Amino acid sequence: MQRYQTVRAEDIEKIHETSLKIMEEVGIIFSYAPAREILAKGGAKVEGETVYFPKGMVERELKHVPSSFTLHGRNPEKNVEINTEQTTFVGPYGSPFVLDLDKGRRPGTLDDFIKLVKLCHMMNNIDIQSHISCEPSDIDVDIRHMEMVYQTMKYSDKPLMGSVLGYEASKESIELTAIAHGIGLDTIQDKPVIASIPCTLTPLSYDDKMAGAIIAYAEYRQPQLVNSLCLAGATSPATIAGSIALQNAEILAGIVLAQLVNAGTPIVYSASGSSIDMRFGNLSIGAPEGALFSLVNGQLAKYYKIPCRISGTLSDSKQVDSQTGYESMLTLLMAQMAGGNFILHAAGILDTYNCTSFEKLMIDDEIMGMVKRIGRGVTVNDDTLALDAIKQVGPRGEYITNKHTFSHFRTEFYQPLLSDRARVNQDGLTIEERANARWKKMLGEYVQPSLPADIDADLKRYIEKRK
Repeated sequence: MQRYQTVRAEDIEKIHETSLKIMEEVGIIFSYAPAREILAKGGAKVEGETVYFPKGMVERELKHVPSSFTLHGRNPEKNVEINTEQTTFVGPYGSPFVLDLDKGRRPGTLDDFIKLVKLCHMMNNIDIQSHISCEPSDIDVDIRHMEMVYQTMKYSDKPLMGSVLGYEASKESIELTAIAHGIGLDTIQDKPVIASIPCTLTPLSYDDKMAGAIIAYAEYRQPQLVNSLCLAGATSPATIAGSIALQNAEILAGIVLAQLVNAGTPIVYSASGSSIDMRFGNLSIGAPEGALFSLVNGQLAKYYKIPCRISGTLSDSKQVDSQTGYESMLTLLMAQMAGGNFILHAAGILDTYNCTSFEKLMIDDEIMGMVKRIGRGVTVNDDTLALDAIKQVGPRGEYITNKHTFSHFRTEFYQPLLSDRARVNQDGLTIEERANARWKKMLGEYVQPSLPADIDADLKRYIEKRK
């Protein structure tokens, strides 16, 4: 649901039309020859590596994109419905470094990766496991994607995401997930089991790996978050409207490719652009401009009737501090106001995507709970209007002991896990210290979900064979 619209409906039309002109008159580079061949057969004009998209072709293929789909977990009770109304939350994605109060900032390892998967598995606010909770730098890069998919499925039975590092790596992620679900590759065409996030090479291009990933996931009709990360002022125009028009053109090109491979492939419109700080030349993910990008991207996705991905609790801060707090709340709240349906990086991210923090993961869980409560809105009926209770209590009375209060306060009020609302600081700890204690306690209480021994053996054999 779009809760806030920052531009008019006619402005969305102008952005759409400008994007179509960019696609038809400027073109999009696809260095991957198989992608160019598919697009040419679909009606595009190809000159060298540049592909020009006729307006009619784009609008034709957009009609094939479903407005909803179910992403299946190993545990059917944790299946997630992705549509244009509901909001789902996904863990941190892609950080090469991790941070905690005990060991400080360091390159991520497989041990860190597994801990993050376990924590996201236990967090009720997280619905889907990301692919790269952190980069396990101690695992060989050639098999890292398979190791991450395997460890994610081993330690969590929630739905998950897979690799986009080329056609082969994408197929390996899909095939591993099919093994874990105990189903054939033909069956998963009608049962999405793994999502991906292929990204553009801004401005206006796709490299071999990402175009190959789009084709691989589309062949098996698995969901794709076709994504563009424009850096306004660096890789796209400094104006937000211009950046969004360019970004939209890139995303639409990827959507068209996926639909030409396999019509009906589920798509999540994924845009994560923001501005750069001109003083340093750095991307700024906690900037208000990023929030504006999210709001307009949400409107575009609703215009296309496609589920929308928006980033969640983002921060440029290098530590878990006040800056982290206000930027994280700003970005997640705007994601919800924009009507985001797939909130990636919903917890844990700081240092402009470079770092996943264990303590921030816990603090962001608190923020997610607050934002979810806001998202539930206000129920108005005879019971919630409480006229009978108001008559009983009357003027100058109190409601603490009233039966109506006891019937409603547990569901009406959000109960924080870390925030200090007591009259005095009873434990003498900061929220960072309480977050540190909480993630350690959660790991101590973690119970591994069942993974049948024969399926585990099949997964290991597959990885050994692919090595």
